[in-house]
Amino acid sequence: MKRNRTLVISALLASLGPLVGNGLYAGPGTDGESILADAREGLPAIAYFAYTLELLGFAALAVLLAWLVAFLFGRAPVAAVTTGIAGCAMLAVKVGSAAPMMVVNDMPDKLDPVTAEALISMNDQSFVVSGFLMSLAFLAAGIGLLATEFPRWLSWWATVVGGLGAVAGVAGVLRPEAYVPVPFLLLLVWMIVVALVAVTRPDSALNVIPTKRTQHQVGAPE
Repeated sequence: MKRNRTLVISALLASLGPLVGNGLYAGPGTDGESILADAREGLPAIAYFAYTLELLGFAALAVLLAWLVAFLFGRAPVAAVTTGIAGCAMLAVKVGSAAPMMVVNDMPDKLDPVTAEALISMNDQSFVVSGFLMSLAFLAAGIGLLATEFPRWLSWWATVVGGLGAVAGVAGVLRPEAYVPVPFLLLLVWMIVVALVAVTRPDSALNVIPTKRTQHQVGAPE
């Protein structure tokens, strides 16, 4: 059986894009004065590369979620639709969270430190909301995968970690300073493991390429 390149590439980019991008550039300072000072100086060269990696990661995550929805749709339709809705909401929140930072970088001379700090905080807190939605998506996907031929240990991984991430997200919305991102990071590791299993085990169910099912209509007898 051929390896599922769509699954492998999207899973690797969806996980490594945010991890590497955030590792290369974590963003501006935390207090208003340093935020505005960084904005006036302009983004460092590494930031352009880091943000590009993160955006590629989000695009790859959309492909990965689409693969999961297609894989699950004929086997666990409710889980598939929940995965798709939660995943789309997560991507919308995460990509939209760039707007406050864009405002700071666009008009640093027109903002006071408190406003700049509030805008960057909006960008940071969206991580909690997107983490909750991502965990919900993979919780639904994991539950659906348990009803398929997908490796059970990977299905349980997504289910358990997705559930923990959803709980952590609720706690983080109520108390942002108490948010624990460990489940979110473990979901990124799950994507890497899925890609590795698909590469090293060509006979695995991970390499099943979802296909469109067609129904043959039989004409009514005359």
